[in-house]
Amino acid sequence: MPAAKDLDPEASLWDLFGAHLRFLRKLAGKTQQELGGELHSTGAFVGQIETADRRPSPEFVADLDRALGRTGLLTAIAFHAYRLTEGQPGWFENFAESERQAFRIRTFQPQAIPGLLQCEEYIRALLQKARVPPPIIEAWLTRRLKRKRLLTKKEAPQYWAAIDEAAVLRLKHDPRVAATQLLHLLEVSELPNVVLEVVPMDCGLHACMDGAFVLLSIPGRGECAFADGMVEGKMITEGHMVAEFQRRYDLLRTETLSPARSQQLLRNLLEST
Repeated sequence: MPAAKDLDPEASLWDLFGAHLRFLRKLAGKTQQELGGELHSTGAFVGQIETADRRPSPEFVADLDRALGRTGLLTAIAFHAYRLTEGQPGWFENFAESERQAFRIRTFQPQAIPGLLQCEEYIRALLQKARVPPPIIEAWLTRRLKRKRLLTKKEAPQYWAAIDEAAVLRLKHDPRVAATQLLHLLEVSELPNVVLEVVPMDCGLHACMDGAFVLLSIPGRGECAFADGMVEGKMITEGHMVAEFQRRYDLLRTETLSPARSQQLLRNLLEST
C-alpha cells in the first residue's frame, strides 16, 4: 500500500478540513475504504477529500460528521471554507475538476498569462489591479498556487499553451513582476510535458481572435472545451462545438513561433527589463 500523502493544514481551509478528516477517521479506527463504504461512496473519494483534491458537498460533510462521532468539527470548518470560497463560482469549480482529470490540456490566452503558468507576483498584481479585497487575494492566491501543481505532479498532463505576444509585452510595464514571471515561464517551458508557443504580433489577424479558451482531453469523457470570460466561463461538451475550437486551435498553431523561438523571445524580453 502506498504511503499516505503528507497534508498541509495551513495551505487552505479545505486542506485543514482534510487533515481533520484524516485525524478523526484514524481516531475512529476506520480505513478510507471502510468510511467510504459506510457513506455509499468510495475510499478513493475520501482520500481525495483528505488531500483537498476534491471538495465534498454540504450533505456529504454532514454524513462524515455523523459517521465520525457527531463532533460538528468538520461541519464548522466546511462552513467557513464555503464562505471563503464564495468568490470561486461553481462554473469554475466544474472546470477545475475537469482540468484535474485531463491527460492533455491545450490553451490559448490573448491577454494574460495562462493560469497554470502564472507566478505568485503576477497573480497578486492581477488581483490588485481588479481591486480584490486583501483577505480574498490571499485566499485566491493559495488556491491558484495549489492549482499550478498540476503540471509537476506524478503523471502530469501534457500541456500546450499558445500565448499572444501582447500578453507577454504587457509585462514590461512592471519590471519587478516581469522578471519573475518571465523566469518562471522559461523554467516551466523546460518541463517535458509542457509546450509553450508565442503567437507573434506580426502574424496579424489569426483564427482565435474571439478570445481565450481551453481544450481538455479527459479519460472516459473524450474532448471538451472551456470558453473563458472576464466574469464567467462556460464548459462546452457538444461535439460539433468542441470540434470548432479544435479546428481554430490547429489553425492558430500554424502562426505560432516554435518552442525554441518562443523561449528566445522570452529571454530577449527578460534581458531588456
